[in-house]
Amino acid sequence: MAYQTLYLKYRSQKFGELVGQDAIAQTLKNAVEQSRVAHAYLFSGVRGTGKTSTARILAKAINCLNLQGAEPCGVCTNCVEIGSGAAVDLIEIDAASNRGIDEIRDLRERVKYLPAVLKVKVYIIDEAHMLTTEAFNALLKTLEEPPPHVVFVLATTEPHKIPLTVASRCQRFDFRRIETGAIAARLAMIVDQEKVRVDPGSLALLARLARGSMRDGITLLDQLISQGGEELTVQKTHELLGLADPDTLVRMLASVTEGDAAQTLGQLQTFYDAGGDVRQLVRGLLGAIREAALLSVGYKDQEGLGGAPSAALEKIGRAAGRNALLNLWKGLMEMEPELRKGADARLLLEVTLLQNMSQPVPLLVTPALPAADAVGGERVIEPAMAPAESVAGPDARWDALKNRLPKPVASLLMDARLVAVRDGLVRIEFRYPAHAELMQKASNRETMLAAVRDIFGPDARLELVAADKPAEPAAGSPPARTSASIADDPLVKEAMNRFDATNVRVTPRGRG
Repeated sequence: MAYQTLYLKYRSQKFGELVGQDAIAQTLKNAVEQSRVAHAYLFSGVRGTGKTSTARILAKAINCLNLQGAEPCGVCTNCVEIGSGAAVDLIEIDAASNRGIDEIRDLRERVKYLPAVLKVKVYIIDEAHMLTTEAFNALLKTLEEPPPHVVFVLATTEPHKIPLTVASRCQRFDFRRIETGAIAARLAMIVDQEKVRVDPGSLALLARLARGSMRDGITLLDQLISQGGEELTVQKTHELLGLADPDTLVRMLASVTEGDAAQTLGQLQTFYDAGGDVRQLVRGLLGAIREAALLSVGYKDQEGLGGAPSAALEKIGRAAGRNALLNLWKGLMEMEPELRKGADARLLLEVTLLQNMSQPVPLLVTPALPAADAVGGERVIEPAMAPAESVAGPDARWDALKNRLPKPVASLLMDARLVAVRDGLVRIEFRYPAHAELMQKASNRETMLAAVRDIFGPDARLELVAADKPAEPAAGSPPARTSASIADDPLVKEAMNRFDATNVRVTPRGRG
C-alpha cells in the first residue's frame, strides 16, 4: 500500500475536528441543521488553516445519507466517496491553472445538469483570486442566479483580489492563523497515534515554525519522522531542518550589534560548514531581533525563546537600541526578493549583516564622581570643558543608557548629551546646571554609574558637567529658558519632588 502523508492521513473529516476555527465550524453546523446553507461561500485566510478541508466537510454534511445532527456520518456511500475524492459531483478547480474564461464557460454549461449521485453538486474553486477579470465576469452570472442543486465554495489566500461584485454574492468566512499551542497539541496527538517518540520541545519548535499553518506544521513533522527515525530531540530537530539553535542566534546577533565583523563572519562560516540552511538562519535572526526589540521595551512574547536566550536578547536589545534593531530587521527583510531570484543566500546575508552592523563599541570607564568644589559655601559645578575626543553624530549607546535608567533618573537626561568617550571616561553634559546638581545626589549617581558600566564596560568612569551656557535652540523650536527660570522648569520641579531635593543657587566657577 502506498504511503499516505500525515497531512492527508490526519486531515479533519468533521466540523468538530477542525482546529482553531471554532466559530466558523459552529456557524456552518447551524446552517446545516437549519437547512440554511447558502449557494456560495468565500473562505479566506493564510495557507494551511483549513479552508479546503472545511469545504469538503460542508460537502459531506449537505450530502450525507445519515447525518448525525450537523456532522456527516463519515461511513455512508456519499461521505466515503467525497472523503476519497472519488465523488463525480464534487468538482475541485485549481484557479491558478484553470483561470481563463474558457474554463469558467465550461463550468457554467455543466452547472445546469443535475448531480449524478449526490444530492447537491459542490464546486470548490481553490486560489480563486487567480481567475482573470473575464473569468470572474463569466462566473458572476451563475452566482447571481444559481441553480438550486449547486453550492459554490471559493477559497483564497488573497481576498482583496476578489472583485466586490463576486464577494458580495458569497457568505464570507475569514480563517484565522491557528494558535501555536493548538498546533503543538495536534502534533502531539499525531505522534501518539504514530507511536513516535518526540521531545515536547521539538513539537513546540515545529508549531512556532508553522506560523499559524496546521498543514505546514504536520508537513514538517512528517519530514522529521522520515529523516530522524522514531525518536526526535530538540537538538536533532535543529540539525535535520538546518536551523540555528537559540544560542547561535544570540551570539550572532550580539556580534552584529556590537560591530564585531570578524566574529560575525566566523560564526556564519561555522554555521554554514555544519550544513545549516542560510534561509532558516535569516528567519531565526528575524525572530531573535523581534524578541530583542520587544524585551527592550518590557514586553514578553509567549512564543519567545525563553530562559537564558531571552535574558541575553533583552540585554542585547537594551544595549543596541530599537533603531539599530529595526534597521537590521529591515535589511534582512529586504533580502527575501533577492533570494527568490536565486541570489547566493550566504553572500547576500554576509553583505546585509555588514551593511547594517553597528559601530564597534569600545569599553568605557566611570570612576567615582569627584566631590564638587565649594565657593562661599555653595556647591559649584564646573562648565563643560572642550573634550579631547567628542562624540560625533548619534550614538546608540546614549539611547541604550537612557532606556536602562529608571524613569525619574532618565528624565534628568532629557536635555543632556553624551559629549565624549575617551580612555574609559564617559562625559555627559547637562544643558541646565540644576539637572546636573540633581544627578550628583548619591542615590542618583550610583544608579547612573551602574547603568553606564552596563553599557560602556565594567571599568567605565563617569563625568557630569554643566554647559557653560545653554545651547542655541534648533530652528522652529521654542526659545530656551534663562537660568533664572530653571527653578520653575516643570521637569526640575518634578525631579526635586521625587528626590526630596532643595533649591540651591548654581554659580559657574569664576563668576560672582
